[in-house]
Amino acid sequence: MGSRSYPTSPAEVTPEWLTGALRAAGAITDANVTSVSTTPVGEGIGMLGVLCRIAIEYDRQEDGAPQSLVAKFATPVEGNRAVAMAYHMYEREAGFYTQVLPQIDAAAPKCYAAEVEPVSGDCIIVLEDLSHLTTGDQVAGCDAETAKQIIDAFVPLHAKYWGHPEDMTVETVPRIDGETQSAGITAGCAAGWDPCMALFGHVVPEEIKSAKDRFLPAVPEIHKMVGRRTQTIVHGDVRLDNLMFGDDQIVLLDWALSVSTGLQDVAYLLSQNVQLDERKAHEAELLEHYRTRLAKYGIDYSAEQILDDYKVGVLYTFCYAIVIGGTLDPANERGAAFMEQMVERSAATMMDHDILGLLPA
Repeated sequence: MGSRSYPTSPAEVTPEWLTGALRAAGAITDANVTSVSTTPVGEGIGMLGVLCRIAIEYDRQEDGAPQSLVAKFATPVEGNRAVAMAYHMYEREAGFYTQVLPQIDAAAPKCYAAEVEPVSGDCIIVLEDLSHLTTGDQVAGCDAETAKQIIDAFVPLHAKYWGHPEDMTVETVPRIDGETQSAGITAGCAAGWDPCMALFGHVVPEEIKSAKDRFLPAVPEIHKMVGRRTQTIVHGDVRLDNLMFGDDQIVLLDWALSVSTGLQDVAYLLSQNVQLDERKAHEAELLEHYRTRLAKYGIDYSAEQILDDYKVGVLYTFCYAIVIGGTLDPANERGAAFMEQMVERSAATMMDHDILGLLPA
């Protein structure tokens, strides 16, 4: 582990380290971890991280001591890690668990440890094991009723910082219209457009493909357009592969955090994760659901403004489809399949609302 005081890969997790982490988190008092065994979790899901499940044995029984946990590490894939580090993804997620979650009633897993080293990207986040729940499937997509539950999961975060995101204390949280975010996405779109269209152009309407020379120069302005909306703190990566479902439970993972319009999360969910037919049939209903949930926190947000902000959110999150579909290594067939669905659903939403009409002339 070098100079690190915490594991940076599954193979480095030791009973001694985990004992200390669990004691610091208040999960155990007298018991000691005597052995750990790790197994990989997921495939084609966490392209910016490595997930493993840790099975735990103790030297004695103790009430509340977890029998298994899930640990998340930075990806060893150099290019993918560079993308994550450019956007401070690891620092933002660790900051959510240590600084934000204790203040809000959001549907997030319990965190036992969160460490990150900004220069190397080395990190570890240890969470409760939710293997009794079912992981969402971005390839299959979800229906409108499930989308409502997902909206309910992130609304508390939006409401907490609505109109005053500066109250957030995680220093690395980027602004949607900040130079770092804008420059990074602009470069990602420029690098990713042609490879994305080469791989997934068969699900993209010709009108969008032919808009390359209009779209790419407009990416910095798209960031400014989003930044002119009421700002809050958003999850930033609301996709089904980051969700766990149970009979009466839903848990949202990978809280990336950024300053943006709340409709960024809504647009990402609806335009890239909800099944096409479901989104077309229930889109207005879902936007109204978001409005009424915010109203419960005393936030007045007109249906007209929500629709306007949603369209801008769809335009912005199409950039995600381009960057992810054109610059990240899909790792396997499942990863490629979810990329294709992102691109196809996003492009269809763009067409349904004439989103290209929002581009500067």
